[in-house]
Amino acid sequence: MRGGLIAAGGAIAVALAIATVVPAPLTSAHVAEAAPTDPPVPPHAAAREPPPRPDDPPSHPGPPDLPSTVLEQMVATTSTDRSLAAGSQQAPAGNRVVGSVVAAGGADVLPELALSTIASVADRSPERSAGPDRYLTSVALAQDVRPGVGDVWVATGEDFPDGLAASGVAGARGGPVLLTRSTRLPAPVAAELSRLAPERVWVVGGTHAVSEGVLDSIRGVLPDAEIARIAGADRFGTAAALVRQFFGGARAVFAATGANFPDALAAGPAAAVEDAPTLLVTRTTVPSASEDQLRRLHPDVVHIVGGPDVVGDEVALRIAEITGGRVERVAGDDRYATAAAVAERFFTATTSSLLLATGATFPDSIAAGALAGSRRSPLLLVTPGAAPRATVDAARRVSWWLPDSGRVLRYTLIAHPDDEFAAWSISGVRDPRRYDVLVVLTTGESTRFCDGEPVDNPWMSLQYLPQPQPTGVPYSDRCKQHRMDSWREFVHAAGLGQVGEAERLTAGPITFDGREVPVPLSRDEAGTVVVADGFEVAVGSDAAVVAFDMGALTVDEVLWAMQVARGLADRFPTRVEGDVIGAGFFNDGATGYENLHADHRAVHELLGGTDLGMPGSQYATVGHAQSARTFGSSVADYCGHMCHPAAEPAFSTGMGGFQFAYGWLADGFWPPGDVDSPSGFSRYQSFAKWY
Repeated sequence: MRGGLIAAGGAIAVALAIATVVPAPLTSAHVAEAAPTDPPVPPHAAAREPPPRPDDPPSHPGPPDLPSTVLEQMVATTSTDRSLAAGSQQAPAGNRVVGSVVAAGGADVLPELALSTIASVADRSPERSAGPDRYLTSVALAQDVRPGVGDVWVATGEDFPDGLAASGVAGARGGPVLLTRSTRLPAPVAAELSRLAPERVWVVGGTHAVSEGVLDSIRGVLPDAEIARIAGADRFGTAAALVRQFFGGARAVFAATGANFPDALAAGPAAAVEDAPTLLVTRTTVPSASEDQLRRLHPDVVHIVGGPDVVGDEVALRIAEITGGRVERVAGDDRYATAAAVAERFFTATTSSLLLATGATFPDSIAAGALAGSRRSPLLLVTPGAAPRATVDAARRVSWWLPDSGRVLRYTLIAHPDDEFAAWSISGVRDPRRYDVLVVLTTGESTRFCDGEPVDNPWMSLQYLPQPQPTGVPYSDRCKQHRMDSWREFVHAAGLGQVGEAERLTAGPITFDGREVPVPLSRDEAGTVVVADGFEVAVGSDAAVVAFDMGALTVDEVLWAMQVARGLADRFPTRVEGDVIGAGFFNDGATGYENLHADHRAVHELLGGTDLGMPGSQYATVGHAQSARTFGSSVADYCGHMCHPAAEPAFSTGMGGFQFAYGWLADGFWPPGDVDSPSGFSRYQSFAKWY
């Protein structure tokens, strides 16, 4: 017997009684058989019953006269509950802050709303580095660098190409980029050079960009430093000259258009992280200076940053011919989405900082790119009005809470077996720094397919055995077994990993925030009220699963299960807690796929209304346009999960893993889609965030 087990993050008192170890992994929980007449109600349950719902089983045993309402068909009701809307979200608690977000430039170029939005969503403390003009902003951004630095770069603040080419190189070497007027060194910049006292100053660009008079001024400030100019015949030649100076070799190269600044700007910090140079191209050609450096470096891969409208496919083909290596494009629908795509491709959580710059003008961004590179942080762009959705999403993805060392527990609360896919864009990505604990709250025991008759759909031969499936009646052990078999098949096949045998446990009431939360109640197939105190836990090296059988859910029942799962932390390889994600798509918004299922609502409202006290944040899957939505992410290899022979292009192909495991729940086919698809399981998934 284990008594008084305390878990971190809240006042939890759970009594766990260990029963026998059962070999059947993650199958149905044992349900007490109904007595023929007047079965006894558990004493502590006499005054309460589980909440009724349309799919409650009949009062007599055996198949119902009519199929029960399927859980996957939502009751069409109107919700006016906006208590969990975005406007009422809590600001991040101090223990959830994972670093800073630095706005480059004043509020006139980077609005306060954009900075505060990113800070809240990404659990970061907001900072702003700005001066009254572009030159003093570059000085403000250089304050991160200590005196005695080896190298400082100086570029004109009157045009973008030279400074952008320098920012990636500077970031990789921990030096700042300071901006100057073409014909005069601003006094604050001269003072900053004096403070930094570098060994070398690299002036980037020809005399038309930075005059000899500016170099003379720098020599006057730093008489003992080495002052050198790096320049080419044009912007492409200057970028190539930087590459020739600082890269004797490189396994990767970044290429971006030299006609505009945003894509090359986003590439700079990524290039710094990869210790790779950045070369400039046009939309239709590879300039000769850039081609010469590609031939010299002969990289394994060239990352083209930007879509085919700014760097054409013919350029990609030409680069492949020159290098003989791979060419990969990193791009979004616009400059903001391209910067987000770079962040997603080259940066993983948790970055120490996050840099924000305006996507409308270049000056503040140049110095910000160098700072981002030196901090090994991505640079994201905002509009003059606010933070675009792509920027918000990318900021969250690089800001997941992680401890300074070791692994962290990430809990996923799953309303019904199959709802795990609602959070698959997060849960399905393996990360060795995280230990995933999947907590399934019900066994899907009331599905209409458990009507005592075989399932009849045209794809049975392609879907999960046993066939025909499932059998039994609602709430029966046989129905639960088959439903959980499908769940186990999917989560294992999709990469969760083996978790070993399931151990059967029970738990009593728990104490949370000074009040007692009773053990949930459920019903058996005859409608008898039973105590839902049993659950199974199976532990593996990379993940664990905890399977409850609670029937219809209330907020307190979800809280009970969550805290019981947390009380098992001493069984896992780590006890450090991180985030919790609610996998039960809920959408009471005006657009998209409406889902108001009571069980999904219970998960949603727990995570939005109760601070569980974890170091990380609390999330729930919601509609793409729902008011509480704060960020989103896309499912990796979505087609591998959801494609189907009956689907519309571009999802018509061989059957995906989710369709294979769960197709029988939707008459053989779950309609896939990009956002808020009719099935509710989409390539792009949105999340609300609280606490």
